[in-house]
Amino acid sequence: MKGRILGTYPELQLPIAREKAHEIARDGLRAESVAQAISMYEDDLRGRVARQSMSEASFDTYSARIKQLRLAFGERLVFADVSYNQLIDVVNTWIATKSNNHALELFAELRRVWRFCAPLLANGKNVASSIPDDYVSSRVQRPMPTRLYTDIGSMARLWLNLASCASQHQKNAVRYMILTGVRPINVCNLKWEYIDEAMSEIVYPAALIGLRGAMKTQGEFRLPITEPLKRILEEQREWQHAVPACNKEYVFLKVSDPSQSFSKRTLDKLIKRHMPENAIKGVTHDGTIKGSAGAFNTICRKFLKTNIIVLLRGKGLSRSEVREISALCMHHKIDRDPMAEHYDFSDEILQEEMALKRIAFQAHAESILENAALLRRKL
Repeated sequence: MKGRILGTYPELQLPIAREKAHEIARDGLRAESVAQAISMYEDDLRGRVARQSMSEASFDTYSARIKQLRLAFGERLVFADVSYNQLIDVVNTWIATKSNNHALELFAELRRVWRFCAPLLANGKNVASSIPDDYVSSRVQRPMPTRLYTDIGSMARLWLNLASCASQHQKNAVRYMILTGVRPINVCNLKWEYIDEAMSEIVYPAALIGLRGAMKTQGEFRLPITEPLKRILEEQREWQHAVPACNKEYVFLKVSDPSQSFSKRTLDKLIKRHMPENAIKGVTHDGTIKGSAGAFNTICRKFLKTNIIVLLRGKGLSRSEVREISALCMHHKIDRDPMAEHYDFSDEILQEEMALKRIAFQAHAESILENAALLRRKL
């Protein structure tokens, strides 16, 4: 009990202090090290993956941060004995040696570990919670979202440049991302079972109990299939029918190993390789997360929203209408009645959202192909 404050005299008298000390010693004192505490936290994350409440990719991200936490503390340092000043020293070291964003991430992970382990190993004493929320953010520059974008001419040129890809899967995977504007993970995790038999729509499923959804928001996303998109899917199906020894579950497959789905990292490399020169517009400022090294794969997602708004405004729709339609196409949340998901089933009857999305995606695809055709004639 050395160094532990049990109370203040005279409110906490000696007999009461003794009783409280015995209670803490019997039920609350643990001698596990910080390394053991981190292992307990990591095991809990593994359990979340097994229960499908966390993805494997997210677990890998957390594991990389946990590795840095292990390096910051000694193997024999008892978790319950870690002081405020010791944590501050660790955080200050991260601020001095890590990038701004990495320091913020490690600080957040440190607090998550202490929040999880303190009730189990330190009698509920969470030292990390005493550190001010803005301790790191007030000492480093918070990463800023990128304000970079591209235009229709650059995307049309990219569409043409993709014809030189070494593999049909590479070409079609990036073109699918251009036409749909989905996140890179939703190109890689696209399964044939998500596509209806008539090839009229794609339905990324929502999360269920014990099963993660396909989209980031874990909600269902219905995507209309335009003619250019249908041709891409038909090409992929013909290829897989012609190659018996390949993965039959996913639409886009890894070139080096057709038994596996397409890689997100490959998408990023293809965008960087085939994007025309000076295609990225805007200012790259200090602290930019994406775009400082050139093109990036989510530029297709940015372009979809921008292009749909421009095209639909040209058709005479109001600013509020095009913003709502573009949000539907991006699978972004729209401010609505919070009880609508429980009581409003009008769209299941009228199918208005799907009709609006089909108009938007069709206009988007046509604009890209028209500009690509004009460029091709100039070559």
